[in-house]
Amino acid sequence: METKTSAWTGQQFRNRLTVLSHAAVIMTLVTIWLIQLIDVLQPLFIALGIYFVLKPGADALSKKGFPIMLSYITMLMLAILIVLSAGFFAYQQADNFLSDEERMDKYTLLLDERWSDLKEMPLVGKSLLDAGATVDGTLDEDLASMGLLDEGSGISEALNGLLSSVGMFFITGITVLFFLLFIIFEASLLPGRIERAYPGGASERVHMIRDQIEASVNTYVVVKTGVGFGTGVCAGLVMLVFGIDLWFTWALLTFLLNYVPYIGSLLATIPPILLGFILLDPGMLLLLTVLLLTNQQLWGNIIETRWAGRALDISPVLLLVVTAFSFWVWGIIGMILSIPLVVILKIVLENIDATRPLAILLSERAPTLEEAWREAIKDGRITAYEERMLNELQTVLGYTDEQVKLISARIAAEYALRRGRLSVDQIALIRIGIDHMHEPEDWDDQFEAIVTEGKLSVKERLFLGRLVFAFSDEEEEEE
Repeated sequence: METKTSAWTGQQFRNRLTVLSHAAVIMTLVTIWLIQLIDVLQPLFIALGIYFVLKPGADALSKKGFPIMLSYITMLMLAILIVLSAGFFAYQQADNFLSDEERMDKYTLLLDERWSDLKEMPLVGKSLLDAGATVDGTLDEDLASMGLLDEGSGISEALNGLLSSVGMFFITGITVLFFLLFIIFEASLLPGRIERAYPGGASERVHMIRDQIEASVNTYVVVKTGVGFGTGVCAGLVMLVFGIDLWFTWALLTFLLNYVPYIGSLLATIPPILLGFILLDPGMLLLLTVLLLTNQQLWGNIIETRWAGRALDISPVLLLVVTAFSFWVWGIIGMILSIPLVVILKIVLENIDATRPLAILLSERAPTLEEAWREAIKDGRITAYEERMLNELQTVLGYTDEQVKLISARIAAEYALRRGRLSVDQIALIRIGIDHMHEPEDWDDQFEAIVTEGKLSVKERLFLGRLVFAFSDEEEEEE
């Protein structure tokens, strides 16, 4: 005990204090840059996010023989067509809604009636009256007296002001397009730079890390885009059935806010529920609310989890802090952009040995030994750093050597079946696992006669499939 206590020296305390102070200074500078350089950085980050959205489709086209630049340009043209079509439809829907004076008068009348009902409720009404509302005042008058709306302006004027800002969106879109074109061009040159910067074996390792990062990022983008699209389509259909105005606009908002985990889709349900509060009777409003929330939970917590597993694993507290910070700095656009970039940062940290502990700290929960082995073996090899970390984790969790050898052999065989090829490290792990089975001679001769390094044959696949089940049975006996 004395030795451990004396290890904490004044020099170590000063070193850690220095690290924390440097981190605080860097965070302060980053915050200032984000605020002051918003006109430059915001289009850049939007372009970077769009690049990651386009990348899976561009990679799929390039695998079919398309040149890489043509693949990106094709996906870009398709994305522009989709965005312009969706934006035009949403703009027309909102413009028609605001131009219909009869409908706006109806909304104003219904809104005032609902507002009067709220003021008559025991607890809510007293709070509103204490905040500055009057007994007979309309919504516009009460909001103005409460300081929430300019004197003489109404809800329709506020919506018109929001609609007029669409022009600025197209100006920003042109800047984003230029950034995106240069990012695509730079990405196509990156492999050649890696070859020259890290020649020899180091280049292969860098390429492998880059491929892992790209695969993980592609999974994240495809999952979030697919889930967001499904959530938006289902929410739009529900709102259309219930007669909610601007249903397409709210569905589009649901899709965009889905990139903000946990709270994004939930926030997107607020506008249609408020409109339902104005238009629908209590029973129908309750049904609308239940359907929208169920849709959000179904796609966000069940389908997304089944689809991606732990690929999106990140601390909820960190997400909330980053979301609040990015909203304070850049508003809604910051909320949409920040979380994907944080997840991408975590993926990068995960795939670099020296920064992997930081990625674990950012995770929602600590990985199990099996998950740690899956993460380590997914590239087909075990580095010295990964081996040391796995041994330390084994000691902490109390696994025996026999259990670990069986687990690692099973995972190596599973990943070989998934990737369709066997590496030297995977063969070594499987061989060690066979040696620790109760009757190794039944499998050892077959393994040596059938399994070789490289692409798997049909015979090898069948053998490894049976071997995976055998390892699972052995693990159950060890327990």
